[in-house]
Amino acid sequence: MKIAGLDLSITSSGVVVEEVDNKFNIQNLERHGFTTVKKNAILPGLVFYSYKDYNNIYQRYSFLEDTILEWCKDCDYIAVEAFALSRGKSGKVFDLAEFEGYIKQMLFREGKKLRFYPPNQNKKLFSDYGNADKIRMKNTLLEMNEKKSYGNILLDISDLPPVKDGKKGAAPTSDIIDAFSLCESLRLELKLKFGIENLNNQPKYIQEVFITKTDEHPLGLIASDFIYK
Repeated sequence: MKIAGLDLSITSSGVVVEEVDNKFNIQNLERHGFTTVKKNAILPGLVFYSYKDYNNIYQRYSFLEDTILEWCKDCDYIAVEAFALSRGKSGKVFDLAEFEGYIKQMLFREGKKLRFYPPNQNKKLFSDYGNADKIRMKNTLLEMNEKKSYGNILLDISDLPPVKDGKKGAAPTSDIIDAFSLCESLRLELKLKFGIENLNNQPKYIQEVFITKTDEHPLGLIASDFIYK
């Protein structure tokens, strides 16, 4: 089975695809992202594009969308960060909503099982802090890699542009880290839903995310089905 996490944006989406066994252990991991810096195009998983190659935003969006959908074509379950009104640069929030909406709709039509995690839920599951910034997300990944807490197949970001202290993030590194965090949230949810892991054995902060009742999940995330056709 393949699962994916998508951190979507109109400039530098990140996608992580994990191939897992029947106990949801990672057997293979792929990272994907976009770059407008030509020298970075040689890095594994990165696709280069230039704004000047497109006559309008819809040509560019079509290229980005088609590429993302191709990366996800063999995936069974896909996690995407739920859209938040505060996201996006000034004046671009509706462009982002259109972009994300198209990808979600196409994934739905293709029969993928979808989960949309609000940013604070995903960040809390990954880093134990719902308001984690890009630095904390990066540090969490590095700590997980050092401990091999999710297995021996690791997400290597050592060749990507560094996410430095004092900055919000670095494209495409932060986008790939966020995509990985979504994929890991999804993998944990699947382990719980399929009985591989027991929620009662999870840390308190993880239990809180899965049992908290919201308008979208009135019985809590743990009792909510995936979105599928």
